Amino acid sequence: MRNKAFIVLLAAVLAVSFASLAYAGKRTHPSKLKYEPLRTTTPQATEINLSNGLGGFFIEDHEIPVVDVVLLVKTYFPDKGKYGLAEMAQWVMRNGGTAAWPPDKLNDELEYLAASVEVYGGNLSTSIAVNCLKKDLPRILEIFGDLVMNPAFPSDKIEMKRKTMIEDIRRKNDEPNEVSRREFSKLVYGDHPYGWESTAASVNAITRDDIAALHKTYFHPSNAIIGVSGDVTKDEIVAMLEKAFGGWEKADVKIPKVPEIAVAPAPSVSYAYMDINQAYIAIGHQGINSNDPDRCAVNIMNFILGGGSFTSWITEKVRSDEGLAYHAASRYTSDPFAKGLFMAVAQTKGDACSRATTIMIDQIKRMRDAGPTAEEVKKAVDSYLNGQVFDYESKTQVVRRLVSLRFEGRPLDTPQKDMAAYAKLTVADIKNAALKYLQPDKLTMLFVGNAELFDRPLSDFGAVKEIKLEKE
Repeated sequence: MRNKAFIVLLAAVLAVSFASLAYAGKRTHPSKLKYEPLRTTTPQATEINLSNGLGGFFIEDHEIPVVDVVLLVKTYFPDKGKYGLAEMAQWVMRNGGTAAWPPDKLNDELEYLAASVEVYGGNLSTSIAVNCLKKDLPRILEIFGDLVMNPAFPSDKIEMKRKTMIEDIRRKNDEPNEVSRREFSKLVYGDHPYGWESTAASVNAITRDDIAALHKTYFHPSNAIIGVSGDVTKDEIVAMLEKAFGGWEKADVKIPKVPEIAVAPAPSVSYAYMDINQAYIAIGHQGINSNDPDRCAVNIMNFILGGGSFTSWITEKVRSDEGLAYHAASRYTSDPFAKGLFMAVAQTKGDACSRATTIMIDQIKRMRDAGPTAEEVKKAVDSYLNGQVFDYESKTQVVRRLVSLRFEGRPLDTPQKDMAAYAKLTVADIKNAALKYLQPDKLTMLFVGNAELFDRPLSDFGAVKEIKLEKE
C-alpha cells in the first residue's frame, strides 16, 4: 500500500515538473517584457486660510480615521555667539510643555490617546507635527494650539538640554565621518552660517530670554504655513483650527535674506589627524541653488557619477573594481536659499588613501570631459522617474511637500515640472551640466586619519593645511 502511494506521488511530481518545464519554455524573457508608461497622479490639495492670516494646504482622506497636521514657522540664524539656539528652543518647546499642559501631563495625555506631537527643524524653520485619531482631533488641536502659542520654556528643561548639547560637543570628534562632514562644510562655506557650528561657549551663552525672544519674534500666523491631511472635511478642519488658533497674536514678521555664499574658495588640501587605521576622504566644491534651471540635469549627472548605488562610476571603480573602499559615493545638493554642496567621499584603508582619491578625481574629470553614454543616461532617468512613485505614497507626504515648497518660495508644481524635465533630458544636457557644474581642477580636499599610514604624501595633491581637532 505504501509503495502504491509512493508511485502515485512520484507520478504527480513528475507531471507537475514536466508541465512547469513546458510552461517555462513559453515564458517571455525579462529583457523583452513591455510595460505601460509610468504615470503618477498627485492627490489634489486645496488651500486653506484662517481669519488670523494663517494659510496652508489640505487634502481630504477617509481611508483611515487619522489626521496629520504640520505647522512650519519661518525662523532665522541666531548670532554666531549663540549658535545652537534653534536646537535648544525646539527641544525645550516640546519637552517643556505649557502652563496648562506641563510635560508629564502632556505626555500622559498623548500616550492615552495614542497621539503624537513632535517639534523639529533647523535654523531657518521650526515644524510642529501632530498625528491623532479623528475622534481625538479637537482635544489634540487644543494642546497643539497651546504649545504653539504659549510654550513654557521651563528653566530645568533648558539646563537639561544644555548639558546634552555640551556633551555632544565634547564628543564631536569621536566619529571620523562626522568630523569629515563638518570640517568639509566649514572649508567650503567659510564664515557663512552654513559653515557655523555650536560650541560650548555659544551654547552656554543661550538664556531663557533668548529662547523666549525667538518665539516672540517669529511665532505669528502670517509667518507660518500649515498642512493638513486626513479624515476630515475642509469645513471641519477650518472650524477646528479657527478655534485652536483664535488667540494667536498677529504681527508683521520680516525674515532676513540668507547671505550670499562668498566666492568659491581656492583649491586646497586639508588634513585632520585621528588615530585610526582608515582614511576618510572628502573632495568637492560649492553646489547650486534649487532654482537653477539645470538642477535636474545635475541630479542625473551625479546619479551616474556617484549617487546611483553600486553602478555609479565612483562606487564601481573605487569600491567594486579596485576593492579600495568600504564606502565610496558622491552627492550634489541644491539649496533653496543659497548654494548646496558637491561632495565625493570615500572611506578606505590608510594605505589606499591617495590611490582612491586619484581614482575619484579621474572619474570627476571623466564626467566633465567625456560624459556618460546614452544608455547610462536612460537608466539614470528611468530610475529617477520610477523613484517619484514613492513621493506620492501618502497624502501626508504630498501636503508636507507643498508646505516645504511654499517655505522655500518655489513653484508648487515643481514636482510635476521635474518629472517632465527628467523625461526630456538628453546625453548632451548631462554633458553640458558636467562641463558647467563640475570643477575637478578647483577641488577642496579633506583627509581625516593618520597620514603616516597613507600610501603617498598628501603634499602630492598640493600644499597641506592641518586642522587641529579639539581634544576632550
